[in-house]
Amino acid sequence: MTKPPARTSLSLAGTILWLALRCGPTDGSWIDPDTPLEARVVTPLPVVPNKPKQEKKDKNDDASSSSTSTSTSSHRRRHKDPTASPTQFPTYAPTATPSVPPSSATPPPSVPPRRYELVFSDEFNTPYRTFSDGHDPRWTALDKNDYTNDAQHYYSSANAFTDAHGNLIIRSEAHDTEIVGFDDVAYRKTKVTKHFRSAMLQSWNKFCFAGGVMEAEMSLPGKHDVGGLWPAFWLLGNLARHTYVGSSEHVWPWSSGVCTDKSRTAQLVSACDRVQHYGLHTGVGRGAPEIDIFEVQAGNIKANTGNFLKMPVGQPFMSASYQVAPGRLPRPGEGWWPAPGQWYDNLTAGTNTSLNIAFYGTYNHFLDDTDPAGQDYWSDAISFNRQLNESHFGQFHRYRLEWELPDLEEREDNNFTKTYGYLRWFLDDEFVMEVDGVGLNSSGTGSEISSEPMYILLNTAISSQWGE
Repeated sequence: MTKPPARTSLSLAGTILWLALRCGPTDGSWIDPDTPLEARVVTPLPVVPNKPKQEKKDKNDDASSSSTSTSTSSHRRRHKDPTASPTQFPTYAPTATPSVPPSSATPPPSVPPRRYELVFSDEFNTPYRTFSDGHDPRWTALDKNDYTNDAQHYYSSANAFTDAHGNLIIRSEAHDTEIVGFDDVAYRKTKVTKHFRSAMLQSWNKFCFAGGVMEAEMSLPGKHDVGGLWPAFWLLGNLARHTYVGSSEHVWPWSSGVCTDKSRTAQLVSACDRVQHYGLHTGVGRGAPEIDIFEVQAGNIKANTGNFLKMPVGQPFMSASYQVAPGRLPRPGEGWWPAPGQWYDNLTAGTNTSLNIAFYGTYNHFLDDTDPAGQDYWSDAISFNRQLNESHFGQFHRYRLEWELPDLEEREDNNFTKTYGYLRWFLDDEFVMEVDGVGLNSSGTGSEISSEPMYILLNTAISSQWGE
């Protein structure tokens, strides 16, 4: 790991969350009064898939060819004959005759885009707010060691505050903190010195939601070509609280409502349960899936080199992901592109984006389990990396998630349409990726797009396993 700067900050100008009108009215108590009126209703952004580069047409090719390749001349040539079948993307010029006979049938009425009404916003424009436990109605900044992901830092609430310019600041710095931790190899408590200090904000048990649109404007910390910092903007099911590792065992990142042999033993609250308690219903699987709007990795390893030899995206990048259990088998090996049938269908990538073949998920095993064969499970990380550049570090950019809940009942407020839900990511309103629930449903694992109430997390970690 390259040593990060002695002090750097993740800056956030504001975060906004919209929910569909079908979720019912809100009393507005979670809305910052300084949020402009024009920002209080939104509709989904368009999905523009990445378009493959057009192959150059050899000058010796027959001019009457029906190939969709473009000519190298200064003008684009019309196809002489119609294409044999619809192309994946529109051709640059219309074909001479229609590929499909025109129809006189009246087209179906267009469905109006779903409207989302603002339910939560925070502009962070009140100077010198603090977020230690009990200080803020929306957020809690941790005062706690982080045991996860080879963390090199201690989370301190003193490192999260608002400045005089209307920004939330998460400051990461070199600062020694002595803690008493548990050595899970030697099975004993031990004193450890963490040499870095940072901050994490959570809305856990204060504000959570299910489905909607969320976006925030952020300036990333550090330098674009220096690794080690791990800024993240993400959601986690409210049944688990991050860094409290015991709360996530057999809960993270489950999102499955079917009873299987695996869920019966590996999912803490599964659809196999026939006892109702603590407000949890029988026959309903619960868990804490994870949606990462971004996890950013800085560094100077370029695409198609080093660790990214087989990937068209290198450092710096943002990883947008949906982490879900149960995972699928067979599964691709890390660093390799999936073979047919090894990974999910209905995944769509945007421009400057690549499937993250460096990480497909986690094998979950816990020391106190008595039946590893039944209780161990795979979780999947369905993720794409989006290329970033120097401007994303020190300048503000807008990060957005659109989350449509599954609806198999074909309700009127969903235009009588069955949907398995979807997750869509955007950067500065440009499409990054989509996970369509149809692909999860067809995988046969029982996993699905989350319907869990989820809370918001903002943090910068410092890890020996993130970046070089």
